[in-house]
Amino acid sequence: MSSFRIVVVLCFLTFGSVLIQAQSLSISEQASPASIRLNRSRGLFMLSEVKKVIKQYYFDKNFRGIDIDARFKVAEEKIKQMDTNSEIFRVIAAVVLELEDSHTYFLPPGRANRVYYGFATQFVGQTCYIVDVLKGSDAEKKGLKVGDIVVGIDDFNVSRDKNWMMNYVYRTLDPREQVAIHLLQNDGSEKTVVIEASFKSTEERRKEAEKRRKAKREDPYKCVRINAEVMACRLETFVVERRFIDRMMEEATSAKKLILDLRGNGGGYVKMHQHLVGHFFDRDVKVGTWVTRRKSSDRIAKPQKRNAFNGELIVLTDSHSGSASEVFSRVIQLEKRGKVVGDATAGAVMTSISAGMVNSRGVPGYETLSFFGLSVTIGDLIMSDGNRLEKVGVIPDHLVGPNRAAVQGGHDPVLAFAAELFGAKITAEQAATYKFLKRSTEDEEDDDKADDDSDN
Repeated sequence: MSSFRIVVVLCFLTFGSVLIQAQSLSISEQASPASIRLNRSRGLFMLSEVKKVIKQYYFDKNFRGIDIDARFKVAEEKIKQMDTNSEIFRVIAAVVLELEDSHTYFLPPGRANRVYYGFATQFVGQTCYIVDVLKGSDAEKKGLKVGDIVVGIDDFNVSRDKNWMMNYVYRTLDPREQVAIHLLQNDGSEKTVVIEASFKSTEERRKEAEKRRKAKREDPYKCVRINAEVMACRLETFVVERRFIDRMMEEATSAKKLILDLRGNGGGYVKMHQHLVGHFFDRDVKVGTWVTRRKSSDRIAKPQKRNAFNGELIVLTDSHSGSASEVFSRVIQLEKRGKVVGDATAGAVMTSISAGMVNSRGVPGYETLSFFGLSVTIGDLIMSDGNRLEKVGVIPDHLVGPNRAAVQGGHDPVLAFAAELFGAKITAEQAATYKFLKRSTEDEEDDDKADDDSDN
């Protein structure tokens, strides 16, 4: 017996591909003969349900040229030889990842606790910086610092295109009790630091995440006047009510030049980014074409007469700018309405749904339930120039990012550079006082996955 429910969500992940193998377990797990039979039976059921969802909902009816039936048959035979749940979940994860689609991945049964490694990272170009270290964590005790450069974690070589995969493996699929962090030192040598993870209850983290998201929704923007002509506004998220966009633009229209900061903005509601686009044009603008398995439809932004901004525009982006932030930035580029400054964006604009499923074992009323799921891509966005942003992102007109010293010092050379383009000369240190530059914490890396891209 099974059931599943569909909830529309957009995952803000950069693409990567790596083979998940059923090898030695990071957290010890022993299985008796009876539990082995149950594990295999449950695993085969999960595999079958995951396959059904992919075949029904995946946006590409040709499945990227992969023979789904053959691949899942191989996975089925592997599961029949596996003993533990961790091994089985890895097999299911691996066959799903053969689609090489960052928005399509297996969600194993939830754990009572969520892992904390005590640090957060962010890419600037191809360099992976530590941007936050949790106070009191083992990471702090072992000497990890903001500005450290990470080149590897355990046996993984760190790279931007595989960053989402590492987060998936280490946070969702296979949390570790300890990880080895490989750091690049100033003299070019590597230093390895082994960090012990900690754990917090899933319910506790869920409540904390909701508080953070609520705070963003209720206070989603900030505007600061740099000089008489230049205004800078930071928008935290597109998961926001229309009235906040209007309020921000009301402030923005008091200036001749606007710097719109979308760094760290993971995206959100389709209608909200189209509403924002409308404030910068006096005509209908084609945002792009949304393509699904069954149909395609154009997305059009309508001009907004109230609080329309007719001045010069610069948009700031970074590697955590995703979804709606990317689409907005690219529209501004394509329509030659303004310039984009900063780092290349996440390259994550496809739309996926989350299918939650359940496996039931035992006598009705006394059965054991195992909840699992699948994120599966249902739609792609083609921009007005005929190109896709997925796995590519928006390449800024001016590629600018902080160096190691700026990351360590919390300085903001990107905002300073944009201000100078508008004739307002401020230093990176002065730009930092506006507090627009916000580095992701470990918690916020998880929050991004929960943001919703819908037609709200």
